[in-house]
Amino acid sequence: RLHTEDFTKEGSVSKLELNPVDEPSKLIASSRSPRFSPDGKKLAFLATRDVVTHNTCSTLAIMDWEAKKTATVVDVVEEPEANYTEDATTAFNGIYSGWLPKQCWSDDGKFILLETDLGSRQVWKNVDATTGKIHHPQYVEGDKIATECVLDRMDNWFLVATSSPTHPASVYLVQVDYTTGKYCQTPICIENQQGSSCHIGEWHVLSVPTSVSDIPASKKNIPETPEILKPHLLPLSSSSAPFEATVWLPSSKKPDEGYPVIVDLHGGPHGNSPVTYRVMYEYMAALGYAIVNINYRGSVGYGIGPLESLV
Repeated sequence: RLHTEDFTKEGSVSKLELNPVDEPSKLIASSRSPRFSPDGKKLAFLATRDVVTHNTCSTLAIMDWEAKKTATVVDVVEEPEANYTEDATTAFNGIYSGWLPKQCWSDDGKFILLETDLGSRQVWKNVDATTGKIHHPQYVEGDKIATECVLDRMDNWFLVATSSPTHPASVYLVQVDYTTGKYCQTPICIENQQGSSCHIGEWHVLSVPTSVSDIPASKKNIPETPEILKPHLLPLSSSSAPFEATVWLPSSKKPDEGYPVIVDLHGGPHGNSPVTYRVMYEYMAALGYAIVNINYRGSVGYGIGPLESLV
């Protein structure tokens, strides 16, 4: 919840009423990371519904500070966009972030910067504070983006760090047109780690369908729930959206029988295994192993439907 503190009265703290003006705002159960616009007239914050999972999909809401009225600018996303794995530069599967950057507002108060998980990738977006339209910025590595985050911002200049399975973080200074997302000039490289991996040859993010290929498994009947348990169980949630697997391949020559494989699963369960540089994977690849990392259904970054299919 959001609270205000009266510094003229010691220990005076009161709850800030949201006064929602739309249906999504009426569902807000918790809020965090308040950030005032440069002119102090608007308060942006992240919020979540009363949900059954942690690390759930968040909403971006804005309060008119004078009127104390709250509107949702970006609502939760139920299902991931089609082809989000292939269209990583322009897709958006919802907000998965613990906080807004301290410098999230543009200087003119028209845009809000946020970072989020897009399936296995980590990206940043600019949001129109009035319409809620998502503006997709140009990324340093283009369609091969794995992870790109904003370290700092001033006006339309962004200090970004990029990483992928084949290199640790490289740092660039980019100038971005908020409306088009295009670069105003060529990115300025501050620290270049491109190609520094010695043992990871290539990597791929693969879309994995949820359909069951095993015929006996697909015909298996789900047992009936006893009546006595039904009042105590959560509503069933499912999703047919695909999940993702990331494959790291060694740079060494592939043996005739193929690479031995290590499968790595993240914990949580409502977490995410991002596509980024990992020293441990570098070591495994040096030993000749391929690594498969799976963001199964129930991982964050894929919409609230797939997330709540694992509760």
